[in-house]
Formats: sequence, structure tokens, C-alpha cells
Amino acid sequence: MSSINLLNQKELINHSWKRCHSFGLSPTGPINDLLLTGKDLQEVIQENEYIIKHAIFILEKLYPTIQSSGLVTVIVDRNGTIIHKVGKLDIEEPLDYMSVGSNWSEEIKGTNAIGLVIHEKKSIITHAEHHFYVKNHFLTCAASPIYAPTGEFIGAINISARKELYHPFTISLASIVAEAIQNRLLLEQANHERLLTLKEIELTSNLSALPLLSLDHEKRIIRANQSAQLLLGNDCIGKEFHAKQGYSIDVISDGSNKVFRSVVSLQKAGGKIPQGINLYTLSDIIGSCEKVVKIRKVVEKAALSDYPVIIYGESGTGKELVAQALHTSGSRIMKPFIAVNCSAIPEHLIESELFGYERGAFTGANREGAPGKFEAANGGTIFLDEIGDMPLKAQAALLRVLQEKTVTRIGGDKVKPIDVRVIAATNKNLREEIQEGRFREDLYYRLKGIFITLPPLRNRSDIIELTEHLIAKLDNPSVRLSEEAKQKLISYHWPGNIRELNSILIQASFLAEETEIKAEDLHFENEYERKSKSIDSEEITSLSLINVEKNAIKRALHSVDWNISKAADVLQISRNTLYLKIKKYNLIQEQSSYREI
Repeated sequence: MSSINLLNQKELINHSWKRCHSFGLSPTGPINDLLLTGKDLQEVIQENEYIIKHAIFILEKLYPTIQSSGLVTVIVDRNGTIIHKVGKLDIEEPLDYMSVGSNWSEEIKGTNAIGLVIHEKKSIITHAEHHFYVKNHFLTCAASPIYAPTGEFIGAINISARKELYHPFTISLASIVAEAIQNRLLLEQANHERLLTLKEIELTSNLSALPLLSLDHEKRIIRANQSAQLLLGNDCIGKEFHAKQGYSIDVISDGSNKVFRSVVSLQKAGGKIPQGINLYTLSDIIGSCEKVVKIRKVVEKAALSDYPVIIYGESGTGKELVAQALHTSGSRIMKPFIAVNCSAIPEHLIESELFGYERGAFTGANREGAPGKFEAANGGTIFLDEIGDMPLKAQAALLRVLQEKTVTRIGGDKVKPIDVRVIAATNKNLREEIQEGRFREDLYYRLKGIFITLPPLRNRSDIIELTEHLIAKLDNPSVRLSEEAKQKLISYHWPGNIRELNSILIQASFLAEETEIKAEDLHFENEYERKSKSIDSEEITSLSLINVEKNAIKRALHSVDWNISKAADVLQISRNTLYLKIKKYNLIQEQSSYREI
């Protein structure tokens, strides 16, 4: 150990002694004991089982050396409780100084290597008189911290012996063992992540609406997602696949000419893309906010049913995203998803848009007629966005369709059965709309099956997580947020919700220098918008002042029977000024004649 390390060691031990005195400990007093037993000990061991497992693997190889050298090696948790022990101290006294369950933190055992590692998070030796308690002066101990793959301190390894066996190499041994345990933890984590990734890929493949196959080098089917199995049968695995010309095929190889696997899309290249392939799925509902987590669970459960759904939420909160996730997570995934913005269709056209029309039904209609949105959605899902803005006449027609599950085109008499799931969305309170007479109560109860309410962005606790997800989808995904930028995002009120956030991030990522978005890159209003707003405010103020002045002049003139001199005195202005203002405000028309004195 170098002289600098020795100085640091001495300083650390001196600080530890001072802490021990502040705890009320005495070097010659009795040593405190905090010994976990029974259920309490089992809980701690079970909590740290993953550390113990890897420590045993390493220490078993060292056990012959540890046993013959009079060493005792222990593993402690982050609180200093011994959770595993190998070896025995070579002492005459029968007392076991280091038993499983005993706690060796500074507050309990005074200055010692374990307690110092917990406090300092670095490797250290405590030799003989370094120990706070006189009863521990016969020991020499070396301890080294153990970190999880995430970088979190999770425990330590300590090697102890009689002080006569002191050797500087002991701390190196402790560090080597700690590093070996950490490497095994890291490897286990990597294997775990690999398995999760494979499961995620498999799950994603199954959720895709596009029929996908994986073939081995002999063109046998080794994997088929649910969509592919619907086309080829559940027994297609293991069978040879004969690809037809025009199908999309991606080859997986190691860069050599040898083909290991192929991924085949059963959708013909250039053909009609199946409904759902570009729709949002459950995995697109991003966020760890408790409200969002609950929404994901509700969507996942609701997708398995055909109950109607009403999605409440402010503009920009993601109502259509949730609607699409309901569709793609359910059994109708291979069928159409048709979205209708009820507020964007002119009132006189909304019924023809929803239910279709026959040839010659009205002036300007398509010669051949046209199916409506409900016919287009047959077998799938229809999403009625902004349902609260639908005219009352159209509401009556919609109610009839939902009750009878049939549609009749305008101008026609043929009744067509339909099978659709209805998802409605609005930013209005439908109960209030009913009370105001703007929404039919009977239609409300037809639409009301499952409620999903989306929180506004300002009420979410995961704004930064959502922001980082949106950044990753931009053209410049390598940029990151500065701490000041994060605070600015959190403190903003977000009237436009997620739609506004995405727009601001596009601008910010473009303005960001190098790879960091700073607070000044986040523009919630640009200069022109602020200026326009300011001008509007000034104009409004100016108009208000003009009206006040004009009314004051009129009242003054009427009160003195249009005597100009008296009115000028009342207003405390000159007669010439009053003449000009009467002309300016065209007040002469209100009084055809007036007196002058």
C-alpha cells in the first residue's frame, strides 16, 4: 500500500472513530449484538439469495486455502448483516465472532472493515488497533464492496484472520472475489435480458397483423405467428414451405453466403396491406405513471371483449392511439379499423358518410353509390371520434343502427347486417351534453360499456419518460435532455398535451447543438405568436379606452344640454379639443344643433 493510501486509510479510520463516539460507543465497553434469527434471518437470506448463489460458486474454489490459512470469509448485505460464511477464525476462545445473522455495521460493532465499506463504498483494511473496540484488536480484516449490474451497492465480502496473519495481499484477494461475483451477476443479467428479448420478439411477432414465418436453411417452418397460423393451419410448424413468387422474404445470415434462416411475409409485395399493420398496439401506450399503467391493463382486458367503449380525454392525449390498441389487441385484428371524425363531416353529409347511399340518392352523389363507414368496418372496429359533436339527427340514425345491427343506405331499401365493435371518443362530458339537450340519453347508454379516461399530460408523473420515448422516434434520436430542459418540461402546463409535446421536441431536436437539448431549445411559443398575442391585447385595450372616452363625452354633452363650453369645463379639456373629438366620433349626428356661449 502506497504512502498516499496509508494516509487516506488513517483519515478514514479517524473519521470512523469519531462517528463511533457520536453513536455513544466506548472502546472498552461491551460490544453490541444485533443477531437475526429464525424468520427474520430467512427473509434476509432469501432477499439476497442471488448474491449468495454466486458467492458460493467462487468461495468453494477457495475453500481449501481459506480453511488451511486460518481465514474466515463472510458475505454481508447492504446493511452489514452476514448472510454467508466460509471458514473459522483460528482463536482459542470458543466465541464465534462472525456468525450468520450478526450485524457488523459501525453503529453495532464500531470501526471495522465491513462497517467502513458500507459507509465509504470502497475496499479497505482494518488491522489490530484500527478496530474501535479493544476486544477486536486481535483481528485483521479486509473488505471490498459488491455492486449490482445496475451499479447499485448491494453488499460486501470480508476476509478476517488473527492480526499475526496480516498480509497486504488480503485486500487484493477480497477485491478479486468481489469482482468475480460482480462478473457472474453481470453475466446472469445479460442472459436474462437475452431471454426477455427473445420472448419480446416472439410476442411482437404474434401481435403483428402481418402473417410472418421463420424458415430454417431447408425451408422448413420453425416459427409462425398467429396470423400465419390462421392462414396455414396450427399444424404448419415443421412442414416445408414453398414460397410463391412476389412474397417478401428477408434472409438472416452472418455475412457469408450461407443462409441460416429466412423470414417470410405472406402478404404479397405490392399487394393490399392488411388492416392493422400500421395501427398502434398495446406496446405504444408508453409510460410508468400509475394512471397510464391502469389504462394499459384496462385496454388489455377490454380488448378481449366486444363491449362498446367510450374514451374520454382532452385533445392530444392519445384517444385514437388507445382505440387502435383496443383493436389490434383483440380478435378483430385482421379485420378493418375505420376511424370517423364526427366533428369534421358537414351535418347534411354525416348520415351518407356513416351508412352509405345508393345511386342517385341526392344531387352530387357518386353515380354508382357508395358504402358507408359501417359497411367498411364490417367484422372489425369503427372508431367514432368527437362523438359529442355529432348532430342530433345523425344520433337518431346511429342509435337505430346500433340497436338493429343493420344498415340501410340512403335512397335504398336493402337492409344489410353488420358486425362491428363501436369505440367512441370525446373531450366533452356526455352527461352534461345530455342535460343541455345536445346528446341523446338513449344513445349514450348504447355507447356506454367500458369507460377509459386519459389523463392530461400536465397530470402525468412520467413526462420525462414519455419525452425520451418520443425523442427516440425522431430523425435525431441521439439527442438527450439537459437537466434544465427536463425541469422546464415538467413545469409547463401543456394545453396541447402529447401532440404539443411531440411538436416542441421536433423543433428542439432540430435546434439542439451536438447531442443535448437545452432549456433554451424548448420553445412553447415562437416570437411571432407572442408578438401577435401582444398586439391583439393592445388593440383590445385601445378599443376599450376609445369607448370609455366616447361615452364620457356623450354623457357630458347630454348633461349640459349640448353646451360646448360647459361640457369642455366638465371634461377639463379645451373647446377646440372637444370640437375635434365630437367630429372624430361623429357625435354631431346625435345632436343636429347645439348652443355656444
